[in-house]
Amino acid sequence: MMSISQLLSCIRKQADGQYIAKYANFTLRSVFQPIYKNDISIVGLEALVRISNANGNMVRPDQFFQSKATPTQDLLNVERLSRLIHIKNFSQSRFHTKQLFLNVLPVAAEILVKDITYNRLLKQTIYESHLMNEQIVMELLELKVEDELSLSQAARELSLEGFKLAIDDYGVNASTTERVRSVCPDIIKMDRSLLLRYENGDFKALNDALSLAKALCSKTVIEGIETEHQLRLMKKLGFDMYQGYLLAIPQTLDAYEEAKTA
Repeated sequence: MMSISQLLSCIRKQADGQYIAKYANFTLRSVFQPIYKNDISIVGLEALVRISNANGNMVRPDQFFQSKATPTQDLLNVERLSRLIHIKNFSQSRFHTKQLFLNVLPVAAEILVKDITYNRLLKQTIYESHLMNEQIVMELLELKVEDELSLSQAARELSLEGFKLAIDDYGVNASTTERVRSVCPDIIKMDRSLLLRYENGDFKALNDALSLAKALCSKTVIEGIETEHQLRLMKKLGFDMYQGYLLAIPQTLDAYEEAKTA
Protein backbone atom coordinates (compact mmCIF):
# COMPACT_ATOMS: atom_id res chain seq x y z
CA MET A 1 0.00 0.00 0.00
CA MET A 2 0.99 3.62 -0.43
CA SER A 3 2.77 5.51 2.32
CA ILE A 4 1.06 8.41 4.06
CA SER A 5 3.06 10.97 2.09
CA GLN A 6 2.13 9.24 -1.17
CA LEU A 7 -1.54 9.22 -0.20
CA LEU A 8 -1.49 12.91 0.64
CA SER A 9 0.22 13.74 -2.65
CA CYS A 10 -2.78 12.24 -4.49
CA ILE A 11 -5.29 14.64 -2.94
CA ARG A 12 -6.02 17.89 -4.78
CA LYS A 13 -8.30 20.83 -4.01
CA GLN A 14 -10.09 22.10 -7.10
CA ALA A 15 -10.97 25.68 -7.96
CA ASP A 16 -14.54 25.06 -6.79
CA GLY A 17 -13.22 24.07 -3.36
CA GLN A 18 -14.01 20.37 -3.71
CA TYR A 19 -11.35 17.77 -2.94
CA ILE A 20 -10.55 15.00 -5.42
CA ALA A 21 -7.85 12.33 -5.54
CA LYS A 22 -5.70 11.22 -8.44
CA TYR A 23 -4.57 7.61 -8.18
CA ALA A 24 -2.82 5.72 -10.97
CA ASN A 25 -5.08 6.32 -14.01
CA PHE A 26 -8.14 7.09 -11.92
CA THR A 27 -9.76 10.25 -10.59
CA LEU A 28 -11.84 9.92 -7.42
CA ARG A 29 -14.66 12.31 -6.53
CA SER A 30 -17.22 12.47 -3.73
CA VAL A 31 -20.98 12.35 -4.03
CA PHE A 32 -23.38 12.13 -1.11
CA GLN A 33 -26.85 10.69 -0.57
CA PRO A 34 -28.87 11.94 2.42
CA ILE A 35 -30.41 9.67 5.03
CA TYR A 36 -33.65 10.97 6.53
CA LYS A 37 -35.47 10.69 9.83
CA ASN A 38 -39.18 9.94 10.07
CA ASP A 39 -40.05 13.62 9.66
CA ILE A 40 -37.94 13.67 6.46
CA SER A 41 -35.27 15.88 7.94
CA ILE A 42 -31.69 14.94 7.11
CA VAL A 43 -29.90 13.00 9.85
CA GLY A 44 -26.77 12.19 7.86
CA LEU A 45 -25.13 11.74 4.49
CA GLU A 46 -23.70 8.59 2.95
CA ALA A 47 -20.50 9.32 1.05
CA LEU A 48 -20.02 7.48 -2.24
CA VAL A 49 -17.01 7.55 -4.51
CA ARG A 50 -17.24 8.24 -8.23
CA ILE A 51 -14.35 6.81 -10.22
CA SER A 52 -13.33 7.91 -13.71
CA ASN A 53 -10.48 6.55 -15.81
CA ALA A 54 -7.86 8.38 -17.86
CA ASN A 55 -10.33 8.78 -20.74
CA GLY A 56 -12.90 10.36 -18.47
CA ASN A 57 -15.18 7.33 -18.59
CA MET A 58 -16.97 6.37 -15.39
CA VAL A 59 -16.03 3.12 -13.66
CA ARG A 60 -18.79 1.59 -11.58
CA PRO A 61 -17.60 1.41 -7.95
CA ASP A 62 -19.24 -1.97 -7.34
CA GLN A 63 -17.44 -3.45 -10.34
CA PHE A 64 -14.14 -1.87 -9.30
CA PHE A 65 -14.30 -3.07 -5.69
CA GLN A 66 -15.75 -6.51 -6.42
CA SER A 67 -13.78 -7.42 -9.52
CA LYS A 68 -11.18 -10.15 -9.06
CA ALA A 69 -9.13 -8.34 -11.70
CA THR A 70 -8.61 -5.34 -9.40
CA PRO A 71 -5.38 -5.76 -7.42
CA THR A 72 -5.89 -5.73 -3.65
CA GLN A 73 -3.42 -2.86 -3.34
CA ASP A 74 -5.56 -0.73 -5.67
CA LEU A 75 -8.72 -1.62 -3.73
CA LEU A 76 -7.20 -0.53 -0.44
CA ASN A 77 -5.56 2.63 -1.77
CA VAL A 78 -8.71 3.82 -3.53
CA GLU A 79 -10.76 3.08 -0.42
CA ARG A 80 -8.35 4.95 1.86
CA LEU A 81 -8.16 7.97 -0.46
CA SER A 82 -11.94 8.05 -0.88
CA ARG A 83 -12.43 8.14 2.87
CA LEU A 84 -10.11 11.13 3.23
CA ILE A 85 -11.66 13.24 0.47
CA HIS A 86 -15.17 12.41 1.68
CA ILE A 87 -14.34 13.75 5.14
CA LYS A 88 -12.78 16.91 3.74
CA ASN A 89 -15.69 17.61 1.39
CA PHE A 90 -18.35 16.85 4.00
CA SER A 91 -16.73 19.07 6.61
CA GLN A 92 -16.96 22.22 4.50
CA SER A 93 -20.65 21.77 3.71
CA ARG A 94 -23.70 23.07 5.57
CA PHE A 95 -24.31 19.46 6.67
CA HIS A 96 -21.12 19.26 8.72
CA THR A 97 -22.99 18.83 12.01
CA LYS A 98 -24.82 15.73 10.73
CA GLN A 99 -23.59 12.14 10.63
CA LEU A 100 -21.26 11.00 7.87
CA PHE A 101 -21.63 7.40 6.67
CA LEU A 102 -18.41 6.00 5.18
CA ASN A 103 -18.36 2.69 3.32
CA VAL A 104 -15.73 0.24 4.55
CA LEU A 105 -14.64 -2.88 2.70
CA PRO A 106 -14.77 -5.71 5.26
CA VAL A 107 -11.37 -6.91 4.08
CA ALA A 108 -10.01 -3.44 4.90
CA ALA A 109 -11.57 -3.06 8.34
CA GLU A 110 -8.78 -4.89 10.14
CA ILE A 111 -6.16 -2.92 8.22
CA LEU A 112 -7.93 0.30 9.13
CA VAL A 113 -7.50 -0.57 12.79
CA LYS A 114 -3.98 -2.02 12.66
CA ASP A 115 -2.38 0.46 10.24
CA ILE A 116 -1.29 2.87 12.94
CA THR A 117 0.03 5.54 10.58
CA TYR A 118 -3.12 5.65 8.46
CA ASN A 119 -5.30 5.48 11.56
CA ARG A 120 -3.45 8.48 12.91
CA LEU A 121 -3.90 10.33 9.59
CA LEU A 122 -7.62 9.53 9.58
CA LYS A 123 -8.10 10.90 13.09
CA GLN A 124 -5.99 13.96 12.25
CA THR A 125 -8.13 14.61 9.15
CA ILE A 126 -11.31 14.32 11.21
CA TYR A 127 -9.90 16.66 13.87
CA GLU A 128 -8.62 19.24 11.38
CA SER A 129 -12.01 19.11 9.64
CA HIS A 130 -13.65 20.08 12.97
CA LEU A 131 -15.59 16.82 13.10
CA MET A 132 -15.80 14.20 15.85
CA ASN A 133 -15.33 10.45 15.64
CA GLU A 134 -18.87 10.04 17.00
CA GLN A 135 -20.24 11.68 13.84
CA ILE A 136 -18.63 9.06 11.63
CA VAL A 137 -20.55 5.88 10.84
CA MET A 138 -18.31 3.11 9.51
CA GLU A 139 -20.60 1.19 7.17
CA LEU A 140 -19.44 -2.41 6.60
CA LEU A 141 -20.29 -3.49 3.07
CA GLU A 142 -22.00 -6.77 2.29
CA LEU A 143 -18.86 -8.45 0.92
CA LYS A 144 -17.39 -11.68 2.22
CA VAL A 145 -14.20 -12.01 4.23
CA GLU A 146 -12.18 -15.09 5.04
CA ASP A 147 -12.22 -14.44 8.77
CA GLU A 148 -15.43 -13.07 10.27
CA LEU A 149 -13.91 -13.20 13.75
CA SER A 150 -11.18 -10.76 12.72
CA LEU A 151 -13.83 -8.50 11.22
CA SER A 152 -15.84 -8.44 14.44
CA GLN A 153 -12.69 -7.71 16.45
CA ALA A 154 -11.78 -4.84 14.12
CA ALA A 155 -15.33 -3.53 14.41
CA ARG A 156 -15.05 -3.52 18.19
CA GLU A 157 -11.80 -1.57 17.98
CA LEU A 158 -13.46 1.04 15.76
CA SER A 159 -16.32 1.27 18.24
CA LEU A 160 -13.90 1.79 21.12
CA GLU A 161 -12.37 4.68 19.19
CA GLY A 162 -15.75 6.37 19.15
CA PHE A 163 -16.91 5.52 15.64
CA LYS A 164 -20.45 4.29 15.01
CA LEU A 165 -20.90 0.98 13.18
CA ALA A 166 -23.44 0.06 10.53
CA ILE A 167 -24.13 -3.10 8.53
CA ASP A 168 -24.90 -2.25 4.91
CA ASP A 169 -27.43 -4.06 2.72
CA TYR A 170 -28.61 -6.42 5.43
CA GLY A 171 -30.31 -9.45 3.91
CA VAL A 172 -27.99 -10.01 0.94
CA ASN A 173 -24.61 -11.63 0.41
CA ALA A 174 -22.48 -11.57 3.59
CA SER A 175 -24.66 -9.07 5.47
CA THR A 176 -26.25 -11.90 7.41
CA THR A 177 -27.79 -12.42 10.82
CA GLU A 178 -24.51 -14.01 11.92
CA ARG A 179 -22.49 -10.95 10.94
CA VAL A 180 -24.95 -8.61 12.62
CA ARG A 181 -24.84 -10.58 15.88
CA SER A 182 -21.05 -10.72 15.71
CA VAL A 183 -20.56 -6.99 15.05
CA CYS A 184 -23.47 -5.67 17.17
CA PRO A 185 -23.82 -2.55 14.99
CA ASP A 186 -25.33 0.75 16.04
CA ILE A 187 -27.28 0.81 12.78
CA ILE A 188 -28.62 -1.87 10.41
CA LYS A 189 -29.33 -0.74 6.86
CA MET A 190 -31.93 -3.04 5.31
CA ASP A 191 -31.39 -3.94 1.67
CA ARG A 192 -33.95 -2.79 -0.89
CA SER A 193 -34.72 -6.42 -1.76
CA LEU A 194 -36.41 -6.82 1.65
CA LEU A 195 -38.56 -3.79 0.92
CA LEU A 196 -39.61 -5.21 -2.45
CA ARG A 197 -40.47 -8.57 -0.91
CA TYR A 198 -42.59 -6.84 1.72
CA GLU A 199 -44.32 -4.73 -0.91
CA ASN A 200 -45.18 -7.94 -2.80
CA GLY A 201 -46.72 -9.61 0.24
CA ASP A 202 -43.72 -11.50 1.66
CA PHE A 203 -43.59 -9.85 5.09
CA LYS A 204 -41.41 -12.28 7.03
CA ALA A 205 -37.89 -11.26 5.98
CA LEU A 206 -38.31 -7.59 6.78
CA ASN A 207 -40.23 -8.22 10.00
CA ASP A 208 -37.52 -10.64 11.13
CA ALA A 209 -34.88 -8.02 10.34
CA LEU A 210 -36.71 -5.43 12.42
CA SER A 211 -37.02 -7.90 15.30
CA LEU A 212 -33.28 -8.57 15.13
CA ALA A 213 -32.52 -4.84 15.24
CA LYS A 214 -34.83 -4.39 18.22
CA ALA A 215 -33.17 -7.28 20.09
CA LEU A 216 -29.74 -5.69 19.56
CA CYS A 217 -30.94 -2.12 20.21
CA SER A 218 -29.74 -1.15 16.72
CA LYS A 219 -31.21 1.76 14.79
CA THR A 220 -32.70 0.92 11.39
CA VAL A 221 -32.45 2.36 7.89
CA ILE A 222 -34.57 1.16 4.98
CA GLU A 223 -32.72 1.58 1.69
CA GLY A 224 -33.95 1.94 -1.86
CA ILE A 225 -37.19 3.88 -1.44
CA GLU A 226 -38.27 4.92 -4.92
CA THR A 227 -42.04 5.50 -4.66
CA GLU A 228 -44.44 7.28 -2.34
CA HIS A 229 -46.19 3.96 -1.74
CA GLN A 230 -42.96 2.39 -0.50
CA LEU A 231 -42.30 5.33 1.79
CA ARG A 232 -45.78 5.08 3.32
CA LEU A 233 -45.38 1.33 3.85
CA MET A 234 -42.01 1.69 5.54
CA LYS A 235 -43.19 4.55 7.76
CA LYS A 236 -45.96 2.30 9.06
CA LEU A 237 -43.28 -0.20 10.13
CA GLY A 238 -41.55 2.45 12.21
CA PHE A 239 -38.08 2.61 10.70
CA ASP A 240 -35.70 5.09 12.30
CA MET A 241 -34.27 6.31 8.98
CA TYR A 242 -35.04 6.28 5.26
CA GLN A 243 -32.92 6.46 2.11
CA GLY A 244 -33.63 6.21 -1.60
CA TYR A 245 -33.96 7.95 -4.94
CA LEU A 246 -37.47 9.20 -4.11
CA LEU A 247 -35.96 11.33 -1.37
CA ALA A 248 -32.63 12.25 -2.97
CA ILE A 249 -30.17 10.91 -5.52
CA PRO A 250 -26.41 10.83 -4.87
CA GLN A 251 -24.86 14.10 -5.97
CA THR A 252 -22.17 16.58 -5.06
CA LEU A 253 -22.67 18.74 -2.01
CA ASP A 254 -22.60 21.93 -4.07
CA ALA A 255 -25.65 20.60 -5.93
CA TYR A 256 -27.50 20.38 -2.60
CA GLU A 257 -26.40 23.89 -1.80
CA GLU A 258 -27.77 25.15 -5.14
CA ALA A 259 -31.02 23.28 -4.61
CA LYS A 260 -31.37 24.89 -1.19
CA THR A 261 -31.04 28.42 -2.58
CA ALA A 262 -32.87 27.91 -5.88
